[in-house]
Amino acid sequence: MRIGLNFLPTVGPSETPADQFYRECLDLCVAADELGFAHVKVVEHYFYEWGGYSPDPVTFLAAVAARTHRVRLVTGAAVPAFTHPIKLAAKLSMLDNLSGGRLDAGFGRAFLPTEFEAFGVSMDDSRARMQEGVEAIRRLWTEDGFRFGGRFHQFGPLPRLLPVPAQSPHPPILIAATMSEESFAWAGAQGYHVMIIPIVASHQRLTDLLAIHHREWQRAEHPGTARKHVSYHAYVAERSAEAHRLAEQHFGDYQRKQLVAYGSWRGVASEQYPGYEKMEEAVRRTGYRDLVDAGNVLVGDPPELVGALEEVGRRYPGAEVSLHVRFGSVTHQEAMRSVRLLGTQVLPKLAGEDGEAPR
Repeated sequence: MRIGLNFLPTVGPSETPADQFYRECLDLCVAADELGFAHVKVVEHYFYEWGGYSPDPVTFLAAVAARTHRVRLVTGAAVPAFTHPIKLAAKLSMLDNLSGGRLDAGFGRAFLPTEFEAFGVSMDDSRARMQEGVEAIRRLWTEDGFRFGGRFHQFGPLPRLLPVPAQSPHPPILIAATMSEESFAWAGAQGYHVMIIPIVASHQRLTDLLAIHHREWQRAEHPGTARKHVSYHAYVAERSAEAHRLAEQHFGDYQRKQLVAYGSWRGVASEQYPGYEKMEEAVRRTGYRDLVDAGNVLVGDPPELVGALEEVGRRYPGAEVSLHVRFGSVTHQEAMRSVRLLGTQVLPKLAGEDGEAPR
């Protein structure tokens, strides 16, 4: 089991200026690197206090690369629909080189109507744009004299894109998938890894979807084993009661900001996103204790986190777990406490027989 940090900022200028927030998150990344965490993952969102401090994961991860030595850097996820594939391919390749080949390139469709409206992109084209964008990026990384004739982009023939990625033939590609069988099947058929969020779908549903991904991966005869990133909110304190008391308060703040962003679905429906117009109400009906009981947030003292992460490993064998430790109103000091307790008292308990940390 590899364990890393996940950043989906839920903060605005009235709480913490952006420059301070980034400095504090970079400090968390440095601590994670020193303590044996496996990766740092960052989302792409716009406008709202739910995600809006992270409009460009590549920029943040470049800063992480400059201050760390071992953690892998995960775009979780970059959105091809909002960026020309040449631009995105070049930015990601540059990050891979700056980091010494530590990039895991994660891509997603996006799902907030406000973001699509702002970029002048139809939500109905989101799947086609992502699939076309990922194909173009992969080929830009690997082909010379490349000509592309897609539905949304036409270019070439072009010289080999520079810089060439540090990893050969290209960085690992991961696809953010939630509830769509088509997304899991396509990712498996293409030989792409997946990023999932148990808070969005039930364990049984995700198990079925991962089986579809595995089936298509094998059917296409891709080598090796597919990777899966699994993301959870996490809060750790020395005492369990304190951890739960504070995590419940902070998760309430997280949900309030989440509901504002999800409110952009009011009056909107898309065949590409069946049921998404009901997400706001679903969040309102789901309380902190519901999530704890379902095992969809990881909260407690270090022994509890060891048990919770072992259970994640049983549910999703081989999972790479991304922990969102600064969510809602969690302060930098609290997030750093979680990282240090995880690094000193949890990761060593999850080490393999060789004594190595779960990197």
